[in-house]
This record gives sequence, C-alpha cells and structure tokens, in this order.
Amino acid sequence: MGRLSILAAGVGGQGIITLASTLARAAVASGTKALVAETHGLSQRGGSVEVHIRLGDVHAPLIAPGDADVLIGLELIEAARRVSHLRSGGLLLAADTILRPAVPGVRVPSREELVSAMRRAAGDAKVVVVPARELASKVGGLLFSNMVMLGALAGSGILEGFVGVEELERVIGTLRRREENLKAFRLGLDYCSTHCSSGRG
Repeated sequence: MGRLSILAAGVGGQGIITLASTLARAAVASGTKALVAETHGLSQRGGSVEVHIRLGDVHAPLIAPGDADVLIGLELIEAARRVSHLRSGGLLLAADTILRPAVPGVRVPSREELVSAMRRAAGDAKVVVVPARELASKVGGLLFSNMVMLGALAGSGILEGFVGVEELERVIGTLRRREENLKAFRLGLDYCSTHCSSGRG
C-alpha cells in the first residue's frame, strides 16, 4: 500500500480538526491505517493549528520537515509558514483565505504576495490555490471551507488507494449540517478533479 503523509494547517475555528478526523475515519473505513496528531498551537478560535495525518504503512504520527506528501492549508498565511514541510514533488493545496492576525499594527501580505512566496518556496512541488471562499459561499459561508478543501484533496487523486470517496461521503454524512457539508465536499471535489493532479510519486 505504501504511505501518505498529509500536513493540515489553519486557524482555530476553521474546522481543521473536523477535516482531519473525517479523513482518518474514512481511511479506517477504507481499510487503511491512520495516525493523527495535533502538534502546534491550540484549536481555539484564532489560534494557529497544525495537524499531522499519516495513512498506510506508518508507525509514527509526526511528519518531519521535508517529508509531507501533501500540505493542505485552510488559510494562506498558515500554509505559507509550513512550505518547508513539503517534500520534493509534493502537492500544496491552499485555500485562498486570509484571516488577519489579532495583533495590531502587523502588516498582512496580499494574497498575491503569499501565493508567489509559496510557489517560490515549494520548488518542484505542485501548488494549487483553491477558491474556497467562493465555493463555500455557495453552501452557506466560510464555515464549510474545511469540507471544500477535503473535497479538493480527494479530487486531486492523491488519496487513491488509501481513502475512497464513498467512505469520505459516508463519514461526512454523520456530521452536523450533513447536506451543506456534503455539498461543500462535492464542490471541492469537482474543482480539483479539473484543476489539480496527483503530487504523489
């Protein structure tokens, strides 16, 4: 089967823990071993959150810098801060969302500056910026960006052999606001089926 290492980054309140637990539950339902560890910051609203998700033939939950097959960022600043975790030839999926830090007087880079910096730092990794705000707004708002990004991850093809789309949808169907979450997932899935390609190799 091999292994797949996914680093998810975002800000507390974005549902990053829900994204990780949904992915892990679907992996187990697909017959794949899953290890999850929240290692950085607190999942409180506004705090920095980092979750390590390892699937397949894995024995330790943490992903070393340079070893992540996928970096999935629910927020651009948090994604940009962690590009060094991505392996050569990996896949960076970043939501186009910027959440201004609650520190007065701090200059926040523009979306274009952040994306350019990520592309430079990512080297030969594939970088895809997902219009998560626009897609989530079709469902009911930013609250559903996490499921848009989970759908984008599935649509990239990189989960093939590890986690099935049917299993993901089944687990999402157990969440609160089931219909909205499923719609958000499918919007991300459709977007990335067209605009993304697998970074695993």
